[in-house]
Amino acid sequence: MADINRIHLVNRSALSGKNYFVSLIKQGQLCKLLSDIEIERIQIESLTLLGKQTELFNNGASSSIPIEKAQELLASILYTVGVQLKSYASPEDAINALKTEKLDHLFYSGLKKINWKIMIAKQVHLRLKKCLFKTQNVFYRLTVVDGINGFFKLYNPRFSAQEIHITADYPTFNGVYDLDGIEFIEKYLQNITHENRFCSYFSENTVHHLLCGLDENNQKILMNIYEPVLITSLGCILTYHAGYDLNLNRNDIDTLANMFSGKDINEVKQLIKSALDKLIAELDCSFDLRDYLKNSITKIAVSIKNAAYHNCLDKVFLLPFYPEDNQKIVLSYGERMDDKSYTEILNTLLQCNSVNGKAEIICNKISSFGDLLEILRDADLMQDELINVFQKTPYVVIAALNKRYPNEDFLYDESELKIYYALQTFKKLLPEEIRLQLEEASKVIHFEM
Repeated sequence: MADINRIHLVNRSALSGKNYFVSLIKQGQLCKLLSDIEIERIQIESLTLLGKQTELFNNGASSSIPIEKAQELLASILYTVGVQLKSYASPEDAINALKTEKLDHLFYSGLKKINWKIMIAKQVHLRLKKCLFKTQNVFYRLTVVDGINGFFKLYNPRFSAQEIHITADYPTFNGVYDLDGIEFIEKYLQNITHENRFCSYFSENTVHHLLCGLDENNQKILMNIYEPVLITSLGCILTYHAGYDLNLNRNDIDTLANMFSGKDINEVKQLIKSALDKLIAELDCSFDLRDYLKNSITKIAVSIKNAAYHNCLDKVFLLPFYPEDNQKIVLSYGERMDDKSYTEILNTLLQCNSVNGKAEIICNKISSFGDLLEILRDADLMQDELINVFQKTPYVVIAALNKRYPNEDFLYDESELKIYYALQTFKKLLPEEIRLQLEEASKVIHFEM
C-alpha cells in the first residue's frame, strides 16, 4: 500500500522537459523522497563527474577551463542524466534510481540512450529526405534538410548534449516545447514527418496554388504549410467537395460562414472532428498520422472560431489563386531627365507657396515614374500637398505608387514614410469601388528592372 501511495507523490506537471534532473531533485525534496544527505551526495557526485568531463574535454592536459565552459559541461551532464531518468516508469522510480545508483552510472547510461536516439533520428531523417514534399517555400527544405543535417554535424553529446545549434526556422503546426538537444530534434522530426506525409497526399501544384491564395510570394514567407492544407481540405469536406481538391470558392466560404456563425468552441470542434474522420477515411491515413491529425483539432477549432467571429474565414479556408493566369502589367521607371532640368523643377517647387501650384508643376513637368518618385521625395511636400498631387494623378500611376509603397515595412526614410501615409489617406477619400480596383491593379503591376 505504501508503494501505491508513493507513486502519486510527485507533481508531474512541475517536471521540466529541458531540466528534468533539476526539477526532479526539487520534487524529491518537496515530497521528502530525498533527504538532505542524499541531495548533498548527488551534488558531490555531480562535481566529481564534472571534474572527469573537464579532464576529458582538455584531453587530460588540465582541469582548468573558463567558468562559462564549466557551466556548459555541467548542463550537459545534468541533461544526460535527465535522459536516463526519463526512461524509468515513473518519477518516483527515477528518484529511487538517484538514491540507489551512482551518478556516473546514470550519466553513462544516459549517454548510451542519447547515442541510440541520434542513430534512430538519422534514420528517420534519411527516410524523410527521400520523400520530402516538393514545395517552393524556401524555409521548408532549408530547415528540414539543411538545418537538421547541420545539427547532426555540430551535435556533441559527450560535452554539450543539451545544445541544438540550429534555429529550426520552419515551424511545425504542433510545436516542440520544453525540449533540448537530441530530444528536441527527435520530436521535431516526428512532427515534420507526419506533416510531410499529410501534405504528400496532395499534388505539389494544388498546394502551391492554395498557398498563393494566401500570398503570391509565399515562397519567401516563414509559414507552416500543413495548417492551411489541412484546414482547407476540411472545408472541402464540410462543403461536400473531395478533400484532396483544395478548391473552395466564394459560395463555399459563405456556406462555411453560416455553418460556424454563433457556434461555441465545442460545437466547432465537433464539426471539425466529423469532417476530419471523413477526410482520414478518404485519404486512408496511417494510424500514427491519424493521431497527429486529431491532436491538431483544438488549435484548428480556435483559428476557425476566431475567423468566423471576425468575418474573415477566407483567411483560414484559403481560395486557390493562379498567378500564371492573371494579367501582368510591366512598368518601367521611364527615361529620366537630365540633372540640370530636374534641379530647375525642384527649385521652382521649393519656391512655390501654392498647394495647387506645386501639384500643377509636378503633373505638367514630370513625365517618368522614376522622376515622379524622386521629386516626391526631394520636394519635402506636406501631406495636403501630396494628396493634392495624387488627386491630379491618373489612377494607373496611383496603382503604381501603391505597388511601390505597399506598407511601411522597410521604409526608414522620412520622405518615403510621408508619401506612404499620404497615399493611405488619399485612398480613404476614394469611393470603395475605385479603391478596390486600385488594389487589384497593384497586384498585377511589376516593375522592369
